[in-house]
Amino acid sequence: MQKIDFARFIPRKKSTIAAAAAVSILLLYLIVRGCSGSSDVVYRYAKVSKGNITKTVSVTGTLDVLNSYRVMSKINGVVNRVLVDFNQAVGKGQLLATVDSTEIDQEMSRVLAQLERAKLDLTGAKADIETKRDLIKENLISRKELEQAELNYKKFAAQYRQFHVEYEIALRNKNYTRIVSPASGTIISMEINPMDVVAVNKPLFVIVEDLRKMYLTINVDESDIGKIASGQRVTFTVSAFPNTTFEGKIDQVRLNPATQHGIVVYQSIVICENPELKLKPGMTATATVVVAKRENVMRVLNEAFIVSPVEVKGDFDRKYVWKKRGRVVEELPVKKVTVKTGLVGDAFTEIVSDRISVGDEVLVRIEKKFKL
Repeated sequence: MQKIDFARFIPRKKSTIAAAAAVSILLLYLIVRGCSGSSDVVYRYAKVSKGNITKTVSVTGTLDVLNSYRVMSKINGVVNRVLVDFNQAVGKGQLLATVDSTEIDQEMSRVLAQLERAKLDLTGAKADIETKRDLIKENLISRKELEQAELNYKKFAAQYRQFHVEYEIALRNKNYTRIVSPASGTIISMEINPMDVVAVNKPLFVIVEDLRKMYLTINVDESDIGKIASGQRVTFTVSAFPNTTFEGKIDQVRLNPATQHGIVVYQSIVICENPELKLKPGMTATATVVVAKRENVMRVLNEAFIVSPVEVKGDFDRKYVWKKRGRVVEELPVKKVTVKTGLVGDAFTEIVSDRISVGDEVLVRIEKKFKL
């Protein structure tokens, strides 16, 4: 049997162990250094520019139709015909439905008969007065008989007037059995069917003159209501058409407060166009009100007023920015510049002083870059 020389393997084994130990130490060093980290501060800048600044308020609201007419029942009865349907265009005076008029017809016949009888009595009483006036001239009757005839005439005249009023009421009720449209438009709501029992003031139809014009009722938080005014431009979207932006203008700011989820809000009315008839009554809208706007002014990003390379305490109303130095000769590459501001918009703030110029770079963000 061949004899193995173990001695020649010992140096190779030691080398392998040493290499593994070196790798382990290096990995441990890298991990520890990565955890502790050494950071370099990176300054991010944005240029002072010229452009538009917009200040908006975000609100929600509900759409409804303009110039709608609610047709109500004016009598008690049973519906016998409905002649129209949802979304149908109707004209002013068009017959929409009819209510059974059997009882009203009977009442009208009775009152008409009374009226005719009263008219005959009145005619007879008038003729009696004329006859007695002729007789009294010839002293054939007493004055008292003429006075009695005149009294009878007044009594029949009062009865005639009373029956005439009852006849007009019956005739009006007869007309109420024919439910007609008060205006030209489109039927958007119906609460009536044949054989329904209707009562006075029961809603039957809702008719809209023009669906191409609508209004949006927005709810404005009490903290923002002071910024809202008539004539302001409003843009909004609805969930049915999320990629379409609709526009309108505030027509009315209402002073009556309301409470929603424990928050006080005030309602404002926005008039908007609906030429393609995409908007429907009752849709919920997410709206943006443009409360202020400046065009072609010097501006900086709003972030320039909240970032600082040094710790600052209690400075909540800053009127300065950190401008980038042309040459770094000190520890900080930026210097503090006091400015006068104008409109503070959603993204930009207006600069109205000459301490900085268009094209200057100002600090907007500080980042820490970690290195292994």
